[in-house]
Amino acid sequence: MAQISRKELKSDEFVSGMDAAYEFFLQHRQRIITVAIAVVVIAGAVYSYIAWQNSRNRAASALLTAALNTLHAPLQTGPNATPPAPGVPTFANAADRASAAGQQLQAVIQGYPSTGAGQMARLYLGLAQQDENNPQAAATLQAAATSGDKVVATAAQHALANYDIQHGNLAAAHALLLKLTQQNSPTLPRAVALMELADLDRTYNPKEAVQYYQQLQQDYPSTQTAQEAQQQLAALKH
Repeated sequence: MAQISRKELKSDEFVSGMDAAYEFFLQHRQRIITVAIAVVVIAGAVYSYIAWQNSRNRAASALLTAALNTLHAPLQTGPNATPPAPGVPTFANAADRASAAGQQLQAVIQGYPSTGAGQMARLYLGLAQQDENNPQAAATLQAAATSGDKVVATAAQHALANYDIQHGNLAAAHALLLKLTQQNSPTLPRAVALMELADLDRTYNPKEAVQYYQQLQQDYPSTQTAQEAQQQLAALKH
């Protein structure tokens, strides 16, 4: 009997395997084609969704940028007046500027509420409403403070605390700042929140303020923050 070489054996195994695969395909052809089509359709849908989402994000970011340019546009008169640059809009006062920016920010929120730019627009809308003394400012900032974007939420809570201080709601401001001392956001480091909380307590609860200043010295030794806390403590004792 003639012997089969190893190369021929492997070749026969390969052919047998291909035959088996082809036979399997013939038996399950319809199902395989259906699954293949489904995979192609799903891949196309995912790609289309990602492209659509990216397009929305770009459009929302462009609108937000335009709104922020308006919010920071130069004023024509007053202590903050600056010479207008060619093609750059100017406003008679901060309230008019904030009102114009507010309309643009509303468009971002309404058109792209789920995007990062849409959530950021709500924060800036609250700040713009403050500039025009709009009574809706607190509610807008409160909505932004519950944003799923932690950066936006932290910045909005901080802005809301400052709003409460300006309007004499010290207890509410204290609660917000105390909450902010329990985090350490890049936009609001814990040390800054703790310092602001201590400064706030100086006005109506100096004993608690002393505790916060001492905590700053303990948590941030050999820093500018610790030195500032020491100065504030010395001023409280006089």
